[in-house]
Amino acid sequence: MSLDRTSGFDMLVQISEAEINDQLETLFLAGGVVSPSLSVPFMGGGASGTANLNFGIPIADLDRPSPRMGLRLPFLNSELVLTAPLPLTIAPLGGTIDIEQPIVMLASGGAQTAALDFATTSPDVHVTFDAASAAALAPLLAAAGMNLAQASNFMAGVVRDQLRTSIRQINLTPAIPVTDGEDPIVVADISVGTVNDTSAADQDCLSFGVRMGGGSAGNIGGITTSMIPAGQQSLVMMSNGWLLGRIMRPRVASSLGQPLSAFDLPMHLNRNVPAPGGHGTLTNLDAVVEGNRIKITGRAVDSGTGWDAECKFTFFITLGISGGSITVTASTPQTETDVDLAWWVWLVSLGLGALFGGITGAIIAAVVLAVVQAVAEGIVSGLVSGGISGSIGSIPSIPLGPIGGGLSLTNVVLDDLELRSSIVRSVSVPIKSQGTRVASGPFAIDLDTGVVSATASSKSDLVWGVDRVLRTHAASGLTITGASYAALTPVQVARMPLSGTQIASGQIPVSFPQNFPFMPLHAVVFGVRTSEGRFAKVRAWIDIFTQALNLEWVTFDTPVASLELVQRWSVIARGEQTSYITDNCEYCVSGPVSRCGVFEAQTRLVPFPAKYAWCVCGHRVEEGQGELDTTNGPLAYRVSGNRLYLETDMGESVDCEVCVSVVDARGTERHACVRAKQDGIDRQCKTCVPGRKHVAIDTLALDPKVAAWRPLLVAMAPEDHEEENIR
Repeated sequence: MSLDRTSGFDMLVQISEAEINDQLETLFLAGGVVSPSLSVPFMGGGASGTANLNFGIPIADLDRPSPRMGLRLPFLNSELVLTAPLPLTIAPLGGTIDIEQPIVMLASGGAQTAALDFATTSPDVHVTFDAASAAALAPLLAAAGMNLAQASNFMAGVVRDQLRTSIRQINLTPAIPVTDGEDPIVVADISVGTVNDTSAADQDCLSFGVRMGGGSAGNIGGITTSMIPAGQQSLVMMSNGWLLGRIMRPRVASSLGQPLSAFDLPMHLNRNVPAPGGHGTLTNLDAVVEGNRIKITGRAVDSGTGWDAECKFTFFITLGISGGSITVTASTPQTETDVDLAWWVWLVSLGLGALFGGITGAIIAAVVLAVVQAVAEGIVSGLVSGGISGSIGSIPSIPLGPIGGGLSLTNVVLDDLELRSSIVRSVSVPIKSQGTRVASGPFAIDLDTGVVSATASSKSDLVWGVDRVLRTHAASGLTITGASYAALTPVQVARMPLSGTQIASGQIPVSFPQNFPFMPLHAVVFGVRTSEGRFAKVRAWIDIFTQALNLEWVTFDTPVASLELVQRWSVIARGEQTSYITDNCEYCVSGPVSRCGVFEAQTRLVPFPAKYAWCVCGHRVEEGQGELDTTNGPLAYRVSGNRLYLETDMGESVDCEVCVSVVDARGTERHACVRAKQDGIDRQCKTCVPGRKHVAIDTLALDPKVAAWRPLLVAMAPEDHEEENIR
């Protein structure tokens, strides 16, 4: 019966390596998985400084023993800022960071999550610089007494420490609720493994073995091949033993009004029971999976005055998909009826044929109805309650990848039960801007905001000129694709080189208007990286009637380069201090101070090398150190790349604006400003907190009777405790 392809698990979920990577890319473009940029301080081997890394899209790789997974993080347009043994900035740098780690199921708060757990197990990390970066680094490393291999190993150690202490884990599934009970449709435990397909097909996949409530554990190591059908990215498979024995069996028993003990596993009737419908006795009922159907065989008997009837029947239940829903269909029963008549009944046998057919037919019809309802309730209502996309929701509580939120069913196959489907994503890249533009004359458009202008500005991305050529502007770039506009995803756009600068008029099709009856729309479809670094999909065509350019776009809100200016101040020297107590009982110390302020331009996803320009209190300051005259007095400064240091004289206040401008490798300029306001007099106060309670003492005249006893009490007091008593 069962092929037992689930390796002892009640349910097996397989997700292809391609699907995992599509989900990781979508999540990365939506701002998840790992930060798109990372600033890593380092110290060791006689060198210290900061590595500012800009990451590309992460790539998962399952070409390794189960359950290990590789994760490649490409870095590009990055920089290495050395402070020792000499101040030096090396940019641009590019290469890859390869991380290898076992996938584990982490349990927390009644849920399990598949993850790369760096906090518990130290990952294997390898850093490789690309050829251009290696050539730039080699002479500088040699001067510092290092070679490229040592530098790569050193950087790998820095990344490993960051993974263990800061990132700690990367989740490959959401938290999945688990309950180790007896309910057969509630997940009790999940095991995870990988399949490394060494054939030319290279069908690597992630496998999850699911044990449902009351079930026994399977062997995840027994899952060594991908069973995902060609053209599909995932598979959900349910074992026959679980489907028949633990889902169908109790429901069939209930529909027949019998205890569960009336059926042996997986589904075999072990006693005679009244047939449903109120006629006859059901003596046999068995269910097996045969081919791509559930085969039901049985035997029913009935009798009356002068006759006995026996009917053996067979019918098949087929599961299918219609409109995204699981359908349950029963075939026409095949019957074999034997009627034994008493001698006197033979005389009227011709008149009883319809009677016997009606009785046995009613029994079979009732059995078919009971079994079909049991299958429908067990699979559709119970198994998929609140689950698969469409009319039946999504299968509850199974792992579907980092952002898998449900299944969209395409087919159902039995032995074991396969739900062939596509995974519905729970996370998508948000849209920043979208719209259309129809224009006969020149114009420029900022795809990040959708703002259209007559002439190009620093924020424009596309410009339509009088020569009817569509050009990129500033730091934007494009790539023409043959994909359909509707199907083009931000992941596909992100994979394009996006280095093109124009589309000639001859490349823009002349077409009938959109939605013109019986005529298709012809357009050039292309991906764009905007000046701000977002990804967009665009299509353009020339209207056959008006000769106007039609432009339609969707800009995705992917992570973009940004600049933030932060400051921190400290007191480096104090003058003569004066202490005093205020009217509200505060103890204060006040006096002139000299302060030092550190301003840091913190960049995110800025392609390096980058040039920084600083402005302090209306004065442009250059790299190095000097002194400015301000309205409050002289102000010393020192500029070092993305950092500015200010130092005030004793007692001098500062109150002005500090700004920084950054021009990146693509020529894009960004600005940030903060107000620097510090008082030249430092005043620190502490509120008085009494250490003891103040007690008021009043003297009262004693009653004469009490006063008369006073001498006696004094005389009775022990002499060696007299002083203590007085106190």
